[in-house]
Amino acid sequence: MSTDKHRPASEPGDQNQPKGPKVTIKKKGQRLERDPAKDSDKRTGKTADQANQAAGYAGPSPEAEDLRGQMARLQADFTNFKKRMEKERLQMVQDAHGDLAVQLLPVIDNFDRAAEHVPEAIKGDQWYAGIEGIRKQFADILTELGIERVEAVGQPFDPELHEALGHEPSDEYDKDVVSKEFAAGYRMGDKVVRPAKVQVSSGKKENERR
Repeated sequence: MSTDKHRPASEPGDQNQPKGPKVTIKKKGQRLERDPAKDSDKRTGKTADQANQAAGYAGPSPEAEDLRGQMARLQADFTNFKKRMEKERLQMVQDAHGDLAVQLLPVIDNFDRAAEHVPEAIKGDQWYAGIEGIRKQFADILTELGIERVEAVGQPFDPELHEALGHEPSDEYDKDVVSKEFAAGYRMGDKVVRPAKVQVSSGKKENERR
């Protein structure tokens, strides 16, 4: 009686046992060797596209390509929507800051005018120091809102930044240069919250007389 049928299938003596693709199992922490059955380019020398064509795979269907295009367009539209909403949100915040500044400016103007007419004899008093402290607090609020004062005196007249209330000869400033500021102007970035109300030099007094 033959004993081959009692021999285990994995016994080396069995020459008829079919051989499968070699797979190497490595210990934890080591990379697993790729299955050579999946590497068509290594076994046959063909690229993946050539292997797919040999297997009769014609590539994605027109419906799949159309769906992929729709998904890409939806993703782009959503990204643009988020950018647009963020831009509108920032614009709303900026507009709100500008509206608040417009309401505060008359109060700050009154502090500025009062400070210009305070006698030198009382500028050292504590009550005056308290008023200056309040005035500074208002100025700090504007700074926190991103609002800065427009430069006026000594600057060339700019109709975008300055509102001319009159012209007058000046020995100190050249023609078309702001010589006096009646009310401060303010801006927020490129946006003018309020132009400065100024007086503009018409040139030297000697030239005026001539």
